[in-house]
Amino acid sequence: MEAQKPKIALYAQRSFGEKLTAAFDFIKENSKLLMKFTTYLILPLCLLQGLSLNGLMSGAMAWGDMTGGSFDSSVAGSSVMMLVTYYSLYAVLYLLGTVMLTSLVYALVRTYNEREERLEGVTLGMLKPLLFRNVRRLFLIAIVGVLLVLFVGGVAGFLVTIIPVMILVSLFVLLVIVVSVPLAIWAPVYLFEDIHIMDALKKAYRLGFATWGGIVLISIVMGFIALILQGVTMIPWYIGTIVKYIFVMTDTGGGATVSVGYNFMLFLLAVVQAFGVYLSMIFSLLGLAYQYGHASEKIDYVMVENDIDNFDKL
Repeated sequence: MEAQKPKIALYAQRSFGEKLTAAFDFIKENSKLLMKFTTYLILPLCLLQGLSLNGLMSGAMAWGDMTGGSFDSSVAGSSVMMLVTYYSLYAVLYLLGTVMLTSLVYALVRTYNEREERLEGVTLGMLKPLLFRNVRRLFLIAIVGVLLVLFVGGVAGFLVTIIPVMILVSLFVLLVIVVSVPLAIWAPVYLFEDIHIMDALKKAYRLGFATWGGIVLISIVMGFIALILQGVTMIPWYIGTIVKYIFVMTDTGGGATVSVGYNFMLFLLAVVQAFGVYLSMIFSLLGLAYQYGHASEKIDYVMVENDIDNFDKL
């Protein structure tokens, strides 16, 4: 019988390559559970996203027909309304899906880290309290994040009145890049630890600035992998949509080309595309989770403190 591999510790100092390996090993070890739970939670949203995405593209095609031909103000108004409606629906669904996926992945990582038997026998029912907790915390992060953006925007607007615009823009872009990087581990800090949101923000900056380069590298590499996977699932839908657009614009395809069957196929491809986007996010989420664990162990010596606290139990 093959010996089980050592447990993937969350809190451990790792090199860049070791952090990537830890994320890939977690996916490999728990791939069936990840796929199963992601399908249960995310696929229903993807069905709605498929409808909204195809509706958005149909609205864009209708708008293209108007701009390329005769302009009717009443038709233009309805087309704009359709675009806004479908885009808003897609954005809301995408936000919900991202929150649910992030909650799920980090709930699994935390449960894996805290259980001796890892994720063996874990069900969605067992994860439900942690999932709801994570969802609430992620929405709180979103609200506080919006307030921070508004505050920064207000400060930038004030500075415009006293500093030349070009200099201000250059400095502002540089500042945003530098300051936004530590925010990448804000969610892991807040979801893995039982602390207040502002304490989590402070800790994210403290750990993030100390490991700034690692966060950037992990984000770039995992983002690149995610981009490739998104492209694989997006290309069939994109090609199908372009073909539909060409035949509609030239009006040479007839009813068969844009029939109900063809539109249904585009719907299925849109669902696959949306689901592929979420699956690709798992790589980035896990990469940042192990980046957070690395930073916590490197800066705060989390495992050493835990060993000291539990010494009397040994």
